[in-house]
Amino acid sequence: MKENKNEALESEKRTLSLLVETSFYPTAGNNESPPQRTEDTKILEVLQSNPALASQIMQLLQVCAVT
Repeated sequence: MKENKNEALESEKRTLSLLVETSFYPTAGNNESPPQRTEDTKILEVLQSNPALASQIMQLLQVCAVT
């Protein structure tokens, strides 16, 4: 029974590995247009341009994590 569980876990690992690989390394010759700026990118740019705001957010996150 333990052997079947290990085989199932290995299968899940292979599947996850394939999903990650295909998402990070798209096939060559793929002529898709570059991705549009996402909200995440915009937020990151704002935080990088305003270190004080980033610091305040980090402090709030730490306080929330403790409670």
